[in-house]
Amino acid sequence: MNDIAIKRVIILVRRWIQNKVAVINHQAVIKDILHEVEVTAGYFVTLTLANLIALSGLINNSAPVIIGAMLISPLMGPILSFGFAFITGEEIVLKRAVRKVAFSVVLTIVVAALASVISPLHEITSEIASRTKPNIYDLAIAFLSGTAGAVAICTKKNYLTIVPGVAIATAVIPPLSVTGFGIGIGSLSIAFGGFLLFFTNFVAIIIATCAVFYFYGFKPSMITEADVAYLKKRVALLAVVLFVISIPLIYTLHKSISEISMQKKISELLKQEIDREKKSRLQTFNYIEKDEALEISAVVNTVDYIRDDHIEDMEKDIGAALRTPVKLNLDQIKVQPRGLKEPVVTVIAPPKPPWDVLKASREDVVKVIKKTTGKVEKLISPSPITDFQVGFNDTSVTVSIGLTIRRDDPLSDDQILLISRLIADEIGLPVKLTVESNPFVPPLVFKKGETALSAEMKKSLGAITDAYRKDNKITILVNSHAESSFTYRKRIQFAEQRAGEVANVLISVYGIPETSINTSVNRKKAVKEPFVKVTVRPEQRE
Repeated sequence: MNDIAIKRVIILVRRWIQNKVAVINHQAVIKDILHEVEVTAGYFVTLTLANLIALSGLINNSAPVIIGAMLISPLMGPILSFGFAFITGEEIVLKRAVRKVAFSVVLTIVVAALASVISPLHEITSEIASRTKPNIYDLAIAFLSGTAGAVAICTKKNYLTIVPGVAIATAVIPPLSVTGFGIGIGSLSIAFGGFLLFFTNFVAIIIATCAVFYFYGFKPSMITEADVAYLKKRVALLAVVLFVISIPLIYTLHKSISEISMQKKISELLKQEIDREKKSRLQTFNYIEKDEALEISAVVNTVDYIRDDHIEDMEKDIGAALRTPVKLNLDQIKVQPRGLKEPVVTVIAPPKPPWDVLKASREDVVKVIKKTTGKVEKLISPSPITDFQVGFNDTSVTVSIGLTIRRDDPLSDDQILLISRLIADEIGLPVKLTVESNPFVPPLVFKKGETALSAEMKKSLGAITDAYRKDNKITILVNSHAESSFTYRKRIQFAEQRAGEVANVLISVYGIPETSINTSVNRKKAVKEPFVKVTVRPEQRE
């Protein structure tokens, strides 16, 4: 492209920008901005209601309630006004916007913290946990959403439909509610993660609004050199803040990408070793890093069982490709290729004695139910079925089935109904189902003043490994309850040490990633015998 063509393109672009700017009612936009920085009682009442609704949705793990709070929250208005004042240098608007945003943030965190202290529910739900580990994509989403919001304010086009979408996409109120919740339960990691997500969204929105307002002709009035220097300082400050918050965001994204890349590479290596046409095929797998080695657990359908020496060769090949020691655990399911090769000959057997009849019937029933429990375990993953009971009634065809599962939260009525329908479809009979839940790890009870874990405690934590193998998206909550026989400071210190000891065993002994563990201390109520409660929280599925 020659110089003349480049100049023509530049002229066309300038004309297009001028045409866009010409249709903007700058006075009306400025009037809306000034209205957003006004401090009114109604604004803070609405903000507080949205905060409490968001906190309720977070504690109860309800996404629809959280979305409702996002739509109610008025916090986006002053944030967009802050971006306008930041780029134009309007000191009055900037001061009012800063004051309103700062007071809104402090009020939201304080109210959420007080409500969390009063609330009897202190469990870290998946909705809370998901807002404590932001990455660079959250920054990008907030930037795009802020751009859409600023464009809607300037052009007034599709304003009523765009602004609610922006409120949901950027989600500025739930992270602040999570921050207050973390402070209320005494978990600094939860509080810091929630505030980092809010601050990430805040900075991205400011950058986006600055760009949009500048594009639509809202430029700073630079009369003196001091005005130019002031603008440069503002831009430099924004660039420094963006750089600083990008470091942890890029790190978390890099970690996620590394995990995905590792999972893909392991999948390719396993298929290369296992998949053989008409002989064997890989079904599922998962992996954990344990004692500087990689432990891979896989399920394989095979015509003939794979020998131990072959599995050892697989371990060496995969370990060489990944450049790390590998331990391969194969669960082999033997399958029949095509159909039966010989006809089935029916043999009339003599009558069996009652005991043999009952024994054979029991074995048949157990086989049928065991076949069904495999499908049930997929629905309740990572919870395993540890036992089951089957009963019959001579006056009804309904089968009574009792399942005993390992799970920290009881199944809902809807889940039990779904499981009973699944079993009924499998066995072809109506089912009356009862489910008993036992925790993955019983409460770890300590003596007063003791913080070290006993060998029995460490062994009981091994149940977490089985759950993580089935679902590496789980969150492990470690909640420590302090004894009442010491001063407040001393018992909180002991409680924090116990929670740290449990987390250290899960990480160093059982290979659970630190990012999957959340520790907290119950500061609200002391108990006679200190204990630590370990809870497995599955990933929320829509």
